[in-house]
Amino acid sequence: MTFRITAMALLGSLAALAAASVVHAAEICTAIADATTGKVLMQRGDCQRQVTPASTFKIPLSLMGYDAGFLKDLQAPELPFRQGYVDWRPSWRSATGPAKWMSESVVWYSQQITQSLGQARFAAYTKRFEYGNQDVSGDAGHDGLTAAWLESSLRISPLGQLSFLSRLVNRQLGVTGHAYAMTAQLTQSNQSPGGWRINGKTGSGAGYGWYVGWASKGARTYVFARLIQKDPTQAANVPAGMLARDGLIEEFPAMINAIEVEQAILPLMQKNGVPGMAVALSLNGKHYFYNYGVTSKETGQAVSNASLFEIGSLSKTFTATLATYAQAQGKLVMTDPVSRHLPALRRSSFDNINLIHLATHTVGDFPMQVPQDIKTYDQLMNYYKNWKPGHTAGTYRTYSNLGIGLLSIATAASLDMPYVDAVEKMLFPALGMTHSYIKVPAEHMAHYAQGYDREGTPVRVNPNVLADEAYGVKSNTRDLVRFLDANMGLMQLDAKLARAVADTHKGYFKTGVMTQDLIWEQYPGEAGVEQLLASTDIRMSQQSNPVSTIEPPLPPQADAWLHKTGGTGGFSAYALFNPARRAGIVMLANRFVPGDERVSTAFTLLERVAPAVR
Repeated sequence: MTFRITAMALLGSLAALAAASVVHAAEICTAIADATTGKVLMQRGDCQRQVTPASTFKIPLSLMGYDAGFLKDLQAPELPFRQGYVDWRPSWRSATGPAKWMSESVVWYSQQITQSLGQARFAAYTKRFEYGNQDVSGDAGHDGLTAAWLESSLRISPLGQLSFLSRLVNRQLGVTGHAYAMTAQLTQSNQSPGGWRINGKTGSGAGYGWYVGWASKGARTYVFARLIQKDPTQAANVPAGMLARDGLIEEFPAMINAIEVEQAILPLMQKNGVPGMAVALSLNGKHYFYNYGVTSKETGQAVSNASLFEIGSLSKTFTATLATYAQAQGKLVMTDPVSRHLPALRRSSFDNINLIHLATHTVGDFPMQVPQDIKTYDQLMNYYKNWKPGHTAGTYRTYSNLGIGLLSIATAASLDMPYVDAVEKMLFPALGMTHSYIKVPAEHMAHYAQGYDREGTPVRVNPNVLADEAYGVKSNTRDLVRFLDANMGLMQLDAKLARAVADTHKGYFKTGVMTQDLIWEQYPGEAGVEQLLASTDIRMSQQSNPVSTIEPPLPPQADAWLHKTGGTGGFSAYALFNPARRAGIVMLANRFVPGDERVSTAFTLLERVAPAVR
């Protein structure tokens, strides 16, 4: 399986991270498998090379020792050190029990275990475990019973380690439950990267460094193996196994995230014929980027986290933020009648419709799209002036581009600048979004992905009336994941902008299970994917639904899911976040992906990489 992971913000690329973690050491292989199925999900490098297991062999030795009854618990038997025992390290020259044996890698204690078993039983265990090449005969310089695993006859590959560890985790090695339980206790690490509970063992020998084991989080368990080759210039007092361990633990959350993103995204792309997708995760303020496929089938240019995608109606969240930002600057109040900011609409229905109604789709019963006979903004304003709602404002929710488009026009008027300038020259810079546009500059067109309609024909958004105001933003995952951080309170913002962002999270209306914020659609933190999918139902997206007013408005909730889909004729977008979990995801594609599939894929991913702690 090949990962197309091009960047990981703050930490650098996975390759760079690995290189930084194993200074003076070359990675031979890193491999990860699903512990339940044994399926290898990642293998990087030469993962079939068989080398000495060194001290990683203490894991099978622990199982043998406890199963045979030689080992009793964490402390017994405690054996005295005797002259003539292997004493490479000063700490080995004292009495040792199982816990010290494992943590200090005491070779002579391992040899007491194998001698208690005898050659025949030792060989039988190794064969039953199908461990590596199963050769414990030794060689001319090493007795098989006491040194087969020490740069001698016994060898194992990283993939062999995964096979053995999967059978260990699934208790398929034919030893007692006590042996499994005690081995797990002996190998438990005091490090928990990204909340993962790690069991592992290092090994160093013949210049090689190992770290192997398993990691669990919730219902998920993965087995892993890393093998490195130590550089001869590295100080002798730094075991290669420790370098392997430290590098893998540092990198582990990112690798698992990459595996889980790829397992979710590739089938989604294949099912919907998507040429390219860009995905970004924000987890505890760290950003992870995953890029797949191409921005253009014609040029073959690979997707990157700089690729610009049309985000469709996800653009509406920026209009809402711009409106609350104008409010924070004293330019408008969201309870203002629309006509206060647009004199052309005075003495129309918009004397009794507020800006909040535009931002919550509760104007009345606007059609979804601008009527086809409207070709100019003068014609559009004339349409608004003569429009009569079929429902009183604030009683029904009807999703429409006409409502958010009018909010964009009114907000820009309050700021006394064109809408495009207000977004591109004021809002985006304030949010630190340096490569997001409504009008993509010529010098950045090379990053603008090509969209494809449902027949696979190349398309880009039509420059229709309200295209800029309702669904016109083009952005990349790098900027959008930063926007999610702003919404989760994970980045420093100007006080007025921070207040504006928070104000978009207030809940004003309730319809079914959904709370309607300012454009953002909100669900409680304990909600399941079935509830979030309600917003993608045709009855919600294309029909009028009665709403109940939340009075006073619901303050921003920390433990809540907020999301928004978006799409144009050739692109799909989705953003989902939960401030309490400090977790969010952005998904961008250059072809249509059904909304329910976007929602379910993203929600399932976040539930896996950032599960709730309740």
